[in-house]
Amino acid sequence: MQPLKTLIIYSPKIYNKLNFDTMKKQTKKIAHHRIVNLNPDEISDPISVAHDFFSSSRLPSHLKMLKQWRNDAAFASEAPKNCDGASLLYQYELTIKLLEAAWLLKDKKLGKILTDSKKDTDIAKRHIKSERKKLHDYPEHLSIREIIKPSAVLKEIFSMYQLDAFQKILNIWLHDALSNSFIEESLTKAEVITVYEQLVKLFEAMWLISQRVIAKA
Repeated sequence: MQPLKTLIIYSPKIYNKLNFDTMKKQTKKIAHHRIVNLNPDEISDPISVAHDFFSSSRLPSHLKMLKQWRNDAAFASEAPKNCDGASLLYQYELTIKLLEAAWLLKDKKLGKILTDSKKDTDIAKRHIKSERKKLHDYPEHLSIREIIKPSAVLKEIFSMYQLDAFQKILNIWLHDALSNSFIEESLTKAEVITVYEQLVKLFEAMWLISQRVIAKA
C-alpha cells in the first residue's frame, strides 16, 4: 500500500498571504529589470506592444528612423541633425516600450516555424518564401535560423545587453541626437553601431512575431 500523501489546507488568510508573496516576488523581478514604461495591461499582454509599435509605422519606416537616430547619436557634433526633436522623442518612447515588451517575451516561443529537425530546413525555406510573398515587408537582416525562430533573437540581444543597459544607452542616444555636445557617458561610434545592429534585429524579430501571432489568431 502506498503511503498517503499529506494534504495541506491553507486558511484564506494564509492563502492570501502566499498569493501576495508570490505577486511581490514577480513584481520585484520585473522592477529589477526596470519595466517602468508599460502599463499593467501591456505587462500582462506584451505582444500588444509590438502590435501597437507596427501600427504606428511600417517596419521600413521604423528602420529608417532608427538609422537617422543612429547617425545623429554617432555624429552629433559633425553633421546636421536628421531627426526633429518631437519625432525623435516619440521614436524613443516607442522603442523603450518595445524593448521592455521584448524582455518579457524573450523566454516565450512565439512566432516559431514548427520544424522537427535540421532536415526540415527546406520545408522552412519554402514556408519563408511563401510568407515573404504574402506580407508587404519582410526582415532583411535576420538569418534563416532567426527567421524560423525569432524569439531566439530576443534572447541573444539580452545576452549582450541587459534591459537596464539598453534603457541607459537609449537615454544617452536621445541626449546626443538632440544636443551638439556629447555627455560624459557618450558611446563611441563603434558602440553606437553595435547597439544599432541589435535594435535592427529586435525590430525585425518583433515584427515577425507580431505578424505570425496575428496570422495564427
